[in-house]
Amino acid sequence: MYIIKKTVNRKLDLFDKEWDKANVAEVTCINWEEFPYAPYTTAKILYNDYGIWVQMQTDEKDIIARCTTQNGPVSCDSCMEFFFRPNENDPHYLNFEFNPLTTMYHAVRTDRFNFKNPEVKNSFFDIQSYVEEGNWILQYCIPFTYIDSHFGSHTKTMYGNLYKVREDADVKHFVSYAPIDCPNPDFHRPESFVEFVLE
Repeated sequence: MYIIKKTVNRKLDLFDKEWDKANVAEVTCINWEEFPYAPYTTAKILYNDYGIWVQMQTDEKDIIARCTTQNGPVSCDSCMEFFFRPNENDPHYLNFEFNPLTTMYHAVRTDRFNFKNPEVKNSFFDIQSYVEEGNWILQYCIPFTYIDSHFGSHTKTMYGNLYKVREDADVKHFVSYAPIDCPNPDFHRPESFVEFVLE
């Protein structure tokens, strides 16, 4: 279980001291032995009355950032992802993927094959990215109004998983926060989601 703490700050920046109060989720599960590389990746999540704020950080070396098309193949680049069901009574989940250029892939899904890509611009999610050698920080905000427009409402207990991936590289990797039990790399496994609870 990951406890999402509340902040009174209306807006958060990448290096805001408020992030010090957030719990740290280590995205370190190697689920497939043939892909052992796991750059050290962490996530922090906070919420306020406006929405859910997500920050992820990785020490991945040789960062790749090529995709500039929204809903393009960002997972072929260096990519950090968050999939979550914001309403525990609804099987649909939100699929967020970002590369270091803040290019986003976003969908509402029930599984890998059944989804839609909402028409919403990257800027709506206040995406921030900072890259230096051996360090990439990503941050974005998911407004509750946006969540509720798709799910009717959100619940205190949500379900999700966090991922670090790069599909197009000499050293591919597929790393998660909660373990995934399936024979081949596949993040679209809602049965592997764990609790994310608003404090």
